[in-house]
Amino acid sequence: MDEVVRLLREQVLLSNRCLEKLKAIKSTIQAENKGANIVAAVQEMEPVLLDLGRLEKQKREFLQGKKSASLQAVLAKIPDSETRGIAVHLLHRAQEFEDTLAREVMATRLLLEKGKQYVDFHINVLTRTVASDTYNQDAAAGESRREIKMFDSSV
Repeated sequence: MDEVVRLLREQVLLSNRCLEKLKAIKSTIQAENKGANIVAAVQEMEPVLLDLGRLEKQKREFLQGKKSASLQAVLAKIPDSETRGIAVHLLHRAQEFEDTLAREVMATRLLLEKGKQYVDFHINVLTRTVASDTYNQDAAAGESRREIKMFDSSV
């Protein structure tokens, strides 16, 4: 039982730290400095994500030892006690953090997509062609709409 409380408490703390770092990344993306500090913000988040990965591995090993599919199943088998009440409360807090993190990730992903569209638009204007993703197979195989020749008279 103490192991469940320890795992859940650590998950809540790490989720909170992850949420803070994600909000910092989001505010850096939204800042007017063109994302100059984005690398530092992402590097600050990496250790937290590594800690979350380590915690997930510990939870998986714990659940395999208990032969359960989830922490809810482990808590359901435990009789009512003060420690179980604490564990249930921590479980709900951890789920709230997961939901909040999912929303923040979606919002940050949308900001990144809008930024990419902004850059693509300006590349299109400058080059008078259609910019596409250069790092995927579709873009490598596709042709631009306006081909520029060696001696192009429109340049």
